Amino acid sequence: MLGNAGETEFDLRFQMFGIPIRVHPLFWAMSAFVVWQSTDDPRLKLLGVGCVFLSILVHELGHAVTLRRYGFPSEIVLYAMGGYATSTHLSTWKRVLVSAAGPGAGFVFYGLLWGVEYYLVKSNLELLQNPAVGYSIWLLKWINLFWGLMNLVPCLPLDGGHIMEALVYRYFPGKSQLRVQQISILASGAVAIWALQDIESRRFLLFMFGYFCATSVIAYNETQGRR
Repeated sequence: MLGNAGETEFDLRFQMFGIPIRVHPLFWAMSAFVVWQSTDDPRLKLLGVGCVFLSILVHELGHAVTLRRYGFPSEIVLYAMGGYATSTHLSTWKRVLVSAAGPGAGFVFYGLLWGVEYYLVKSNLELLQNPAVGYSIWLLKWINLFWGLMNLVPCLPLDGGHIMEALVYRYFPGKSQLRVQQISILASGAVAIWALQDIESRRFLLFMFGYFCATSVIAYNETQGRR
């Protein structure tokens, strides 16, 4: 999400469905930052990092598996505030579908979690009373629904921004780059202002979308300067 991640000797590497996956050390640090205030129990904080890892992995697998479906090789890198699945040039609607596949995978995962929780409640099982189980289901649902929706905000470098970019370049060819940057500034700025209304619980959103807004403004000014 914050550019390409250079390789380090501390990277975790493995494969799923034949897709190479690399986890940069900074991913663990940022995941800990995300969940730090979600609980006072240090053991649950560690479990929360695992929930972030699983959720982002599901998201990126959505991208990568869809790319494979179109015949393009891909690998996944988990880094900083998220991750990315490498890709190549695609047609407009394939780019839209690949970008939407990440949040879509998260929404499907959310639906499965909701179903599991519903089953546990209806069956009067006491498993949800276990702090680790209850916390994990709550956090996984929150990440995959709320962050999936946030990821569809039409600002770069989020998936919503890539969807918006593909459609603008396809259907509004005149000054497309400027249009994309303008929309990205407005969308990220709006979310940052919204986050300011409750900075205590939305400080991470403020930091993230404030950063996206600032980088979009810089890109917009550079594009204007080249004209």
